[in-house]
This record gives sequence, C-alpha cells and structure tokens, in this order.
Amino acid sequence: MLRRPAIVILVAVSAVPTIAGLAAALWFGLDAGAFSRVLGTPGVGLSIASSIWSGSIATVISLMLAHLAVGLAVSGGWRTRLNALTLPLLAMPHLAVGIGLALLLAPSGVLMRLLSPWATGFELPPDWLTVQDPAALSLIAGLVLKETCFLIMALMAALAQVPSARLQLQAQTLGYGPLKSWLTAVAPLLQQQIRLPLAAVLVFGISNVELAIPLGPGLPPTFSVLLWRWFTDANPLIHSQAYAGTLLLLLATAATVVAAMTVSNLARYVLRSSVQGGRRHSDDRFAQGVIKATLILLWTVGVLAIVAIVLRSVSGAWRFPALLPAGDWLSRWNDVLPTAGNTAAITVALATATALVGLALVLPAAEQCRHDARTRATVGAWLFLPLLVPQMTFLFGVQVLLVRMNIDGTFVAVLWSHLLFALPYLWGLLAPARAAIDPRYRQVAATLGAPPSRAWLTVTLPLLARSGLLALALAFSVSIALYLPTLFAGAGRFATAATEAAAAAGSGNLRLASVHALLLAVLPLIAFAGAYASGSWLFRHRQGVPR
Repeated sequence: MLRRPAIVILVAVSAVPTIAGLAAALWFGLDAGAFSRVLGTPGVGLSIASSIWSGSIATVISLMLAHLAVGLAVSGGWRTRLNALTLPLLAMPHLAVGIGLALLLAPSGVLMRLLSPWATGFELPPDWLTVQDPAALSLIAGLVLKETCFLIMALMAALAQVPSARLQLQAQTLGYGPLKSWLTAVAPLLQQQIRLPLAAVLVFGISNVELAIPLGPGLPPTFSVLLWRWFTDANPLIHSQAYAGTLLLLLATAATVVAAMTVSNLARYVLRSSVQGGRRHSDDRFAQGVIKATLILLWTVGVLAIVAIVLRSVSGAWRFPALLPAGDWLSRWNDVLPTAGNTAAITVALATATALVGLALVLPAAEQCRHDARTRATVGAWLFLPLLVPQMTFLFGVQVLLVRMNIDGTFVAVLWSHLLFALPYLWGLLAPARAAIDPRYRQVAATLGAPPSRAWLTVTLPLLARSGLLALALAFSVSIALYLPTLFAGAGRFATAATEAAAAAGSGNLRLASVHALLLAVLPLIAFAGAYASGSWLFRHRQGVPR
C-alpha cells in the first residue's frame, strides 16, 4: 500500500487528525482531579445511562425494522419503492429531523393541532412532557427515524455480496414463509456485511449532540450534551473536566459496543435454535401487514416533521389550536432572508468543496486498488475510524492539532474536518463501483490505440458516472449536516445552517431554528435530485450506461 501514493495520501488525510485527536484527548484527559470532578458532578451517572439507553435501544429497533423492511421489499418486488421512500428521510440531517420532531410532538405541536379540539377537546396545549422527556423516548424516536433509513441503505448495498434470491428460494422450497425464509437464510449473511455501519450507528446514537439538543432529556442531559456545555464554558478548569469526560464517554461507548457484540452472538444462537426447531411460519401475512404499517407510520412522521418545519419557519404568532399560522406567510421571511442567505452561501460553498476535494482524493486511490480487495478493505477500515469513535473524544484533540498548525478557524481547517466524515461514504460508493467494472473494457480501448489516460476518461469515467454523482451528492449532504466539526475546527467563525440551527434550538428560538432546519432539509434533497437528473441527462443517448 505504501507504494501507492494516492492511497497513502487518502489514508493520511483521515488517519492523521483522528489519531492526533485521540492522542490529545488522552494527554489532556488523564487527570485524576478532572476525573474526580466529572464523577462528582450531580446526575452524571444518570446522564451516561441515558446516553447508553437511548443509543442502544434505538439501534436495536432500527436494525430490526431495517432487516424486515428490506426483506419484505425484496420478497414483494417493491425494492425501488422502498429506496424512493427512504431517500428523502436519509437526506435530511439529524439536526433537521430533531427540530422537526420537536415541532411535531410538542404539546402545542402540529400533531396535537391536527387532533384538537375536535378529537382531544383541548383549547390550550396540555401539560405533557412529549419531548425532552426523562426516559429519552422522543430522542429514541428521532434516532430510529434516521438510523432505520441509513441501515436500509446499508443492507441494500450489501445485497450485491449475498445471493439473496437463491437462498430465499431454497428456504421457501422447504416450506418457510417469505418473512422467516429471509430472516433465517439471508439476514444473518447481510448482518456480517454491515458490521461497521451498525457499529457507527450505535456509536453515534450514544454520543450524538445534534438530536439530543432538541429531543434529549433536559435534567440531566445526555452525557454528550453535558460535555458540549463544558467545552463551550469560559472557565478553563471546566475544559480539563470536559477532556476527562470524553475519555469516560469513549470507555462507555467501547463497553457498549463489546456488549452489543455479545448480544449479537446470543441472537445468532437463538435464531439458529429457532431454525432447528422446524417451525415453518408459512403464513406470515399478518406480520407483514404490521411491519408495513409501522414503516408507513415512520415515513408519515418524517413527512409531518418536514411540514412542521415549513409551517414554523413562516409563522409569527401561532395560537393553539389553529392548524395553520395566521397572516401573510411570505412576509415573515423578510427579517431572516439576509441572514439565511449568507448562511446558505457558506454552507453550500463548504459542502461543495468537501464533495469535490473528497472525490479528487478517492478516485485515484480507488483506481490504484481496483484489483486488490484486501487493500480496499484496509483503506475502508482506516477511513471508517472517525465514525467508530465518539466525535467528542477526538474533535477537540483535532482542534489542538489545527491550532499547532496555525490553521485553526480557517476554511481549510473546516474543510479538513468535514472530509473526515465524508470520505468513508465516498469510498464506500466509489471503490466497489470501480472494482466492479470489467477490466476488458480498458483492454479493448488499449487495443484500439488509446493511452491509459484517454481510456480512463472515455471508458472508465462514464461507467462511474452514476456512482460518482451519487457520491458527490452524499458527500455534499454529509458536510451540510456536520455541526461539531464545523463549530470547533472553525472556532465559531463559520455560520453554517447546522451551527445556526443548533444555536437557535438551544436558545429556544424555534422560528429561527426552523428557518435553518429548512435549509438543512432542502439542500441535500436538491443535491440528490440534481445527481439523479444529471446522470440521466448526460448519458441519455448512450445505451447500457448506468443511469
């Protein structure tokens, strides 16, 4: 691998700041006094437990729903429809989903307005704790809504590595119903293919800030939000406490991942025992109906969350139980358009740069290891490392590295921090797509006298067009969603849609939070729509080119 410069550069861009960040966290965090202050903080045990509880339960529910959804979609022939339904919710950043759900589920939210007063009799909002509840149920709901979509896409991508149709047909031939045949014959193999994405989902669920700010418990907050408050405190003594807390978060997350692996082995044993028991469950129509109803409910909640964001962004005084805001909606935007316009420009510029630089780094590396599956897996593991470590643990160490390099608070620093999280997705799309291209295409081009560079431009690049455009859109969306990397690498100097939405949500300004959340929701959708439309238009006259 060291003899392949593009691969070395790609891995270095991701691994150097991640390892340096972890080293800095260890250096600053190993302080006995700071650890004692962390452990002595009132409610810190409940805060850590809330983080582990919400992340673990949400991951289990999301994984079960994703497996069932993919199994039903593939068996029932509506795989394309599932992709179409999942993509809008997948494209929405976590922070936008959190703000939308808070506006939807609040006692004075859109859901209660839909039912009041004709069904509930409420003329005033009820005194119910439906968001930021102590049990973190609203936070779990937000995580399930987002992570189910992500795991569905991961399972869909893994289907190419598993002969699912043949395995399911064999199981059905033995008398198993469609659902059990999928769960017993296909799902275990798919599970092996998505171990890293699943671990990333669990780590994010435990350590996220974006969803925990609008949806998480208030007193005490989740541990990641508590650390975020400590790091943004003006007292340097609190900062050393925060560094020690990040190590505690890392230990708690690692222990949860190990426990999850143990539970996974136990679940595999239970599933094997179920298969050996011989029960066929040939008639699973009722279970299929329940699963489909659950998926429709999730999708409906996601759509209503988007509607809630739109309505709140254009509302002034919005008295309960009125379903729609009063007055001229468009005029409400006049006071926020200049600020929102500047924020959108910075957000788009940063996301575009992240996508283009990431593509420029990934394509040469994918070319150099197109015939080497082991190298591709090694590179993917290195690039995936930032997603397997809590952001709080290493991002503040990354900030120290950027200060030492004298680039803290610059566009380059923020771009670099965004690349850490965009590169894994770019590699996951482009490296397998490049490896799947038949090498005989280039051999034919060489036979016709084309040099390697021209063969790549005229043969390989068109075949990578669809994957490349989707990779650009995905990296663009990942960059738009990033809050903590922007905040700390940019030293608070870059006002993106994510940072402004989080600040507004934290201060209780729901209307301003909704305006920026709307940007967070719309910009990724525009990117994906542009990617699909561009792929179809560019190669509309070329038969057989993937669109």
